[in-house]
Amino acid sequence: MKIDCGGLAGNLAESGQVRLAYDHLVKDGFVVLDRVIAPSKVEALARAFDARHAAPDARFKVASGRYVLPIELSGPFADPVVYANPAIVAVAHLALDSNAILQGFGADVAMPGAASSHVDRDGRPLFDASLSALLPAHALTCVLALDGPADIAVWPGSHRWKARDENAPPELIDLPPGSCLLRDVRLLNGATANGAATRIVLLRATYVRRWFRDCHRGLQRADAGLAVGGDFLAGVAKNDRRLFAHLRAA
Repeated sequence: MKIDCGGLAGNLAESGQVRLAYDHLVKDGFVVLDRVIAPSKVEALARAFDARHAAPDARFKVASGRYVLPIELSGPFADPVVYANPAIVAVAHLALDSNAILQGFGADVAMPGAASSHVDRDGRPLFDASLSALLPAHALTCVLALDGPADIAVWPGSHRWKARDENAPPELIDLPPGSCLLRDVRLLNGATANGAATRIVLLRATYVRRWFRDCHRGLQRADAGLAVGGDFLAGVAKNDRRLFAHLRAA
């Protein structure tokens, strides 16, 4: 399901589009929010990313041709449209409650020729499969295409599966720059192979309920933590500060 978020304004919690996006997130485990970031902003972010990561750091290699890089919230990445995008946060608040925090921020990079990624969930169930399938989301992954269209495979409804169905067909999401895929961390997903001549960069943000700490997976991902510039928190708007409650308390 794709929801056009271009031009959304006002109290988004009461927006019909935001409510529709939330309903599909609950039902299918994912939703695509189109046009959440303007093309000029996307271009500025792409230039900033290239300046920081002209060549991927081998320390963050996770598979042949694939890297998971930490991204500090500074420069263009310190823009609230990136970390507190109104449409994304409005859906996250409905799914996780208004005290949700931004737990991690980084980028997935697929170099030319990179094979498809392993199909998996972004996080482990909190409890056994039978109980976890009945629970609401405790964490969401937001993936935003940065420098070119990206194809991502998802298995609709798999966030509610009690057992993995190996025969279930995936849905292929074509994600253009400036649009994001918001998914329950329990949803099965995988990036497709990169057959292009250029790398594919996906920004990844993780929003979680304030009490949640990902002790199992978090230590294995470079983007699991949150790095901010020295004066970042001082510049965060009052309405967005609760996203960083865990940093202020540290």
